[in-house]
Amino acid sequence: MLFGDPPKVGPYLADLHARGLAILMVVGPPRSDLDEASRAFLELPGHPFAVIDEIACLGGDDLSGIVDRIRRWSGRYRIKGLFGASEVFSEVAGVVADAFGLPGVGLRAARVCRDKLLQRQYLAEWSPESRLVTRASRREAARWCAPRLPVVVKPLHLSSSIGVRRFDDEADLAAHLAGLGPGDELLVEPRVQGREFNVDIVTAGGRPVFSAVTQKGTNEGATPYFAELIHTFPAVDLTEAERGRLLETATEVVRRLDFATGWAHAEYRVGDDGEARLMEIAARPPGDGCMALFHLATGRALEPLLIDAALGRQDVIYPEPRRRTRQIYFEPPPGSLRSVTVDWPGTVPNWLVDSGIWPEPRPCRRDGPPTLHEVMIQKERGAVLRQITESGHRAVTALFDTPLDADIDSVEARVRAAVGIDSVQPSPSEAPM
Repeated sequence: MLFGDPPKVGPYLADLHARGLAILMVVGPPRSDLDEASRAFLELPGHPFAVIDEIACLGGDDLSGIVDRIRRWSGRYRIKGLFGASEVFSEVAGVVADAFGLPGVGLRAARVCRDKLLQRQYLAEWSPESRLVTRASRREAARWCAPRLPVVVKPLHLSSSIGVRRFDDEADLAAHLAGLGPGDELLVEPRVQGREFNVDIVTAGGRPVFSAVTQKGTNEGATPYFAELIHTFPAVDLTEAERGRLLETATEVVRRLDFATGWAHAEYRVGDDGEARLMEIAARPPGDGCMALFHLATGRALEPLLIDAALGRQDVIYPEPRRRTRQIYFEPPPGSLRSVTVDWPGTVPNWLVDSGIWPEPRPCRRDGPPTLHEVMIQKERGAVLRQITESGHRAVTALFDTPLDADIDSVEARVRAAVGIDSVQPSPSEAPM
């Protein structure tokens, strides 16, 4: 059983089908142009989705509906394992695995990783101090924040950087908190300084079997927001001592949450003192193109390792990276997206809505030249482009790699120069607010 978003499940489907296993998939309501477009391909013969035996369209918060559907499936199939590949299903996948006696992340990890406030409680040793803000406590919270500015506010149960924002001014923060509704809940905490990294750990039977440190870049330097725009694997802005301390901290966090079998995806900041501070953690694989970056860097897909673990194997291993990979998101001018051009031999723009699924990565040889693998458009033609304040506003992305000892920053400059994004400027009355 696979819980996830259709556009990115290709490697899981191919591996499961090759094993001769029936594939039962639970998908949620569409959350993007690409999610919406993918639905048209779910019943298409010859498409990668065609290997799915049965599909249930249920929300990640519909635990009773999901349990009932799986109970009915279990009357016709012998269920061997399950995996939650997306954030919206991470908690329910953990609960269902426990209920049906299958390998999973465990109840503590599944629950805590879906709640930012619980993370601060369970993982206080590695976390910044924080406060819960509601409509009733907003004035008290504003007073607490005043001597701690700048602070960051985070909606308690949202993801993809939605609503995450930095405030430097006491009056601006108070005005923001004044807009809270009766059921709104925010987490507010002092902004942690430092370089940001993803740390991904795969566990099998409680034992870490894979770890990776990915360098992150956001738009926080030029805006009050924290949308992710760059991922680099392996990380370059990190000493060996810092990497060791970061992995040590991440392993302690995973142990504290009793991760059993699954994926721990955490975000940390490393300060000038070399210490790592936890920003947040999730019980699912990383988003964006990170799984493709791992594949391109090592020459092997990670999804089969996850399936091995979900089927109960504990002797899984994964190779070390042999290339350095990077994903960038472009910040195009506002307007209606008209076209994308790529001036790089052998690379053409890939409108993902035309296929509903991410392409299969094609790794290079270890010493191959810098390679631009994909330029992908994640929105429909004519989609409105605006300032990127959250992940859903991003439209065009590129994946490329180099030998480990090459200067990937210079290659990035070449990639940016090679990609052109054409948009139709909106009239003043049509401009997005």
